[in-house]
Amino acid sequence: MDEIISNVKLSYPNYGRDLPVKNLFLSKYGRFPRKICITPASNENGTNVAFHVKSVLERIYGNYDIKNELSIVRRYFHPCSKKYYIYEQILSIPNINGIYINLNRCSWITNYTNNSKKLIQPDYIPNCHFLIVSEILIFYLEEHEIFVQKFANNLINDNTLSLIAPKIANLRLIGKHKNRCNGGSESFYLMGYIYMKKPRIDDLALSYGGQDFFHVHNKIVAWLNKKDTHGLVLLHGAPGSGKTHYIRYLLHCITNEKERYLIYVPSDMIDYLTSPALIPLLLSYPNSLLIIEDAEGSLSRLRTSSQSVANLLNLSDGLLSDGIQVQILATFNCPLISLDPALLRPGRLIVQYCFPSTLNIENARRLADSIGVSNIDQINEPLSLANIYAMRDENVAEEQDEPITSTCHKCVALNYGEEEE
Repeated sequence: MDEIISNVKLSYPNYGRDLPVKNLFLSKYGRFPRKICITPASNENGTNVAFHVKSVLERIYGNYDIKNELSIVRRYFHPCSKKYYIYEQILSIPNINGIYINLNRCSWITNYTNNSKKLIQPDYIPNCHFLIVSEILIFYLEEHEIFVQKFANNLINDNTLSLIAPKIANLRLIGKHKNRCNGGSESFYLMGYIYMKKPRIDDLALSYGGQDFFHVHNKIVAWLNKKDTHGLVLLHGAPGSGKTHYIRYLLHCITNEKERYLIYVPSDMIDYLTSPALIPLLLSYPNSLLIIEDAEGSLSRLRTSSQSVANLLNLSDGLLSDGIQVQILATFNCPLISLDPALLRPGRLIVQYCFPSTLNIENARRLADSIGVSNIDQINEPLSLANIYAMRDENVAEEQDEPITSTCHKCVALNYGEEEE
């Protein structure tokens, strides 16, 4: 047994090779073990959830008097914190013979969020590094079946032990290419990704104008989650009223995001939307959502050319809409009366909503308190959403302001070394 352990500890790093837990169990107890694999539960469908290693170990050590008496671990170097961490370890229960708990392939991630109201502190503060494990393996003798099932259920359903992976919306951009070999003809293509993390909005009604906004929000979400449909949503309000902030939140309410293309259209490209060069692109990406920001210059009734308006009319409720099936979400800063009235006709317009330019003093203070503003008493006049968020303390970062990736490139890029415990 000692020889086996020694060989395990001196092995070279190899991500494809795990500790021989089954063989160690067989050598210790002389019987083949049963095995179960547990992963944490999540309240949201389709969300990646992982156990927070430190929280799990604290729970196990505190509740079950478990000790790592085997001293079988693999440690790798973490280049960000410049410390060694346990990549894999085996735990046993001293007063119960015949149970091994294996935490395997622990890894560092960033930007995961809490799965409950309990705040889990990062294991390494810069860039919010957490040490997590996706699954826990339990090897046991059959006479411990009842105990192991209870033990496993407690870990699975305790959401204070787990973290949720960030849900990321991928926004594509439209690029234009001029073919010099074909008379200078133009063609369009989708390029790049803008990764948008879901912002934290605890109270939509508080931020965006009261309980009536819930009806508007639910109607937009229902429309976005319909397949093979079209239409137009207009969101308007003064600069700083939170339109872009809300769109970031809204895009994460799309349940079938893997089947939906989110395409950002600059306002100066609206004139091209129904051009023969761009239609093939839209046909290639059915059920797309076109997002147009600051579109007042193209949609105003005072504009000399009406091509932009005509294009939106055709795509949202014209003959083209039957074949292309795109949804259009546009924002603008001017009053609604400034738009071409054709855009507001029922059947074409799904929702239009005007975001309040400011929040009253009471609501501004409530929102400021919820996002980490320390001195809310300094708010003594109505403020816009942008001004309230600008008052946050420097050490309070909103989720979408953090790096988007859920893995640290520095952690992944460098080779890890291994050292004995």
